[in-house]
Amino acid sequence: MTLKVCPRAGLTFNMAFELLTNPMAITGESPLWDPARDCVWWIDIQAQRLLRTTLDGTTAATPLPWQPGFVTHAESGRLVVGLENGLYLFEPETRKLERICEVEADRVTVRLNDGKPDAAGRLWFGSMDMTGQGCATGRLYRRDRDGSIQIVQENIVVPNAIAPSPDGCGVTFVDTPSRKLEYLASDKATGELVTRRTITEFGTGEHPDGACFDCHGNLWIALIGEGDIRQISLNGDELQRIPAPVTRPTMPCLGGFDGNHLFVTNQRRFLSHTQLSAQPFAGGLMAMQVAAQAGPLFKVAGL
Repeated sequence: MTLKVCPRAGLTFNMAFELLTNPMAITGESPLWDPARDCVWWIDIQAQRLLRTTLDGTTAATPLPWQPGFVTHAESGRLVVGLENGLYLFEPETRKLERICEVEADRVTVRLNDGKPDAAGRLWFGSMDMTGQGCATGRLYRRDRDGSIQIVQENIVVPNAIAPSPDGCGVTFVDTPSRKLEYLASDKATGELVTRRTITEFGTGEHPDGACFDCHGNLWIALIGEGDIRQISLNGDELQRIPAPVTRPTMPCLGGFDGNHLFVTNQRRFLSHTQLSAQPFAGGLMAMQVAAQAGPLFKVAGL
């Protein structure tokens, strides 16, 4: 394994990703460390699968009736899965899927995409056009503790990097084609937006996707195109840039037994045969140890 130094931050870290498993996910997304079950949950969007991978690489797949957009923790220990037409509860032991509520069920060309709970148990999640035409028909939603669903923002193309901050004061967000990463400050008690500001704008050819926070309040975000994971402060300073062995990483997640493993999903979709041959990790779940710790574990309240 080779040690490299990040020129900008002067930090030394191990750059070697390992392939934990490769079930050939068309679009692998939403990795979620589960400390109660010692596994990583993640999804394969177009193949409509919920995947469960243990640290020895053993992977099991549960078929889903519609395309998933995210998976996260529920307060009860179950999982919340965002599917095309709404929010669902998943019981890992029985694999039972139960609908919580409809969201976007009346708009058949739209599906849910990306979502995470905040410190108060509110669920922030998005929706997007799935026709491939890039229509700005998506929304940013918030599910409050009482179960009500609020529309936070409309006219979104691809909602991503939805990551509530560890201090409970806001959430990051990007409409991917804009390449503008924002911080949406919210009222701790109500979740209502107070202010919004731009953290950073990515360059041409850089497509920001999923993100997570570490325990120090720094954001880790996947960049499709450049094929790397970046650690960014909320002031916009780039702290680390970790090249990935794939060009389409989709989302990082910090977890593992010591909380210092970086799990990253990625996408086979849109890659040519030549690109797939050159990227054997494409469609798999990658992992490496990093000099960072996972942020606090938040769960959706009331479920």
